[in-house]
Amino acid sequence: MVAEGGVEALSARKLASKANSSVGMIYNLFGTMDNYISEQNVITLRELYNQLQKVSMGSNAFNNLNRYADVLAAYIIANPNLWTLLYNRHLSAGAAKSSTAEARIIKKIDLLICWQVAGLIGDISVKEKRMMIKVLEMSLFAVSGYLLGNKLNKNSGINKRNLCKLLMNTYVAGLYSLR
Repeated sequence: MVAEGGVEALSARKLASKANSSVGMIYNLFGTMDNYISEQNVITLRELYNQLQKVSMGSNAFNNLNRYADVLAAYIIANPNLWTLLYNRHLSAGAAKSSTAEARIIKKIDLLICWQVAGLIGDISVKEKRMMIKVLEMSLFAVSGYLLGNKLNKNSGINKRNLCKLLMNTYVAGLYSLR
């Protein structure tokens, strides 16, 4: 429903109707709509992770990171409504903390990227690695908002995938300069 109709299409009543069920059954299964959204976000993140895992890795970590950036940008552009659901949940002032399932899949995505960054800058301490993952996670999440926004529409002349690469490359250059 969200993939086709956007976040506006999501309500317990509409979900129950689409599932040929009752609103009560939806709440019995998920407890709250926030729990349902969390489940949908886990599915979205797993799909992204599965696509990232399929990226063909070469010996050049810089090129590998750019391949990841291409996959991330393509996924967001191809699934704007699902990504908006995830994006809105994490930016909402009243949003609950990420579920354990969401946190686990985000960690898996972080680790895929982290290995390539470590390949660029050499050995790093555990503390540096944790900081690197958090900064990268926040940076990529922030740029995903631009991929969803009206400012970067098809007629803007800005290549959305190159924007992701630019952010990733700027991040790596910053880490390298700190060494």
